[in-house]
Amino acid sequence: MLLPLPVARGRALSLENHLALATVRAGHGNPDQLCRLLQVVYLAFYLREETAAGAEIDPYRRAEAALDACIRRVKHHTPCLMLDLELAAVERVVVLHDQQLAGTSKHRYAQAWERLQRFIASQQRSPIPAIATGQ
Repeated sequence: MLLPLPVARGRALSLENHLALATVRAGHGNPDQLCRLLQVVYLAFYLREETAAGAEIDPYRRAEAALDACIRRVKHHTPCLMLDLELAAVERVVVLHDQQLAGTSKHRYAQAWERLQRFIASQQRSPIPAIATGQ
């Protein structure tokens, strides 16, 4: 469990993530791809301590906001399309997650996955802390 994820497993996960993003980018996305991308954002958020570049919270907030905006549009029966800035925000986290997958241990990935499952069961709005106001 202390060893890194197997290279083949990391590549497979990365491919799934990039395929979901490419499908949305091409205008053929659906709620399944959007959920996949939200899962990536949350897993990357939980794994952010693994890399110095991932410690900053703002990229996760931006990606989540972009996906939330797209989900709202889909709920109003508009096509599953994302604006260029939204795509860039999500892509940044997908690429960051690629780096995490390449260097995280099986144990840390399993912990992040468990946290994701607990979050989903909790019915909370987001695991990413809101921006503090009044500063």
